[in-house]
Amino acid sequence: MKAYFWTPIAIAVVCVVLFETDILIPGELQMSDQAQFMMLTIVELMTLAAIPLALYLFKMKRVKSQFVKRPAESLLRFGILRLMILGAGVVVNTLLYYMTMSVSYGYMAIILTIAMTFVYPSRQRCDGELGVENRKEE
Repeated sequence: MKAYFWTPIAIAVVCVVLFETDILIPGELQMSDQAQFMMLTIVELMTLAAIPLALYLFKMKRVKSQFVKRPAESLLRFGILRLMILGAGVVVNTLLYYMTMSVSYGYMAIILTIAMTFVYPSRQRCDGELGVENRKEE
């Protein structure tokens, strides 16, 4: 599950390296001011919706009911879902930053990366989500 956490970050870092070394040319996406405003607004709204959705996904009634029925499968499915919601935003915003050179996309990519740390799939977090107590071996 940690691969789903690190893969979007690695893709974003590769994009940064490719654009910063001029292998890919930054600022190549040319569009009208209206189109750029519309795209920026849509991506901002999607980013603003993605963060609370990913952070509170496990507290939704439908998701909780799935945890009661099949805890391990639900943790895997919804854990991957919330990592992909945030990770896709990181990659999209990183690409859009370099394609348009609009700093708003860069800031949103940074914010989403920070938000991803709050859903890092550690063993303790997974056990906590499943309600498994950590037992010390004596």
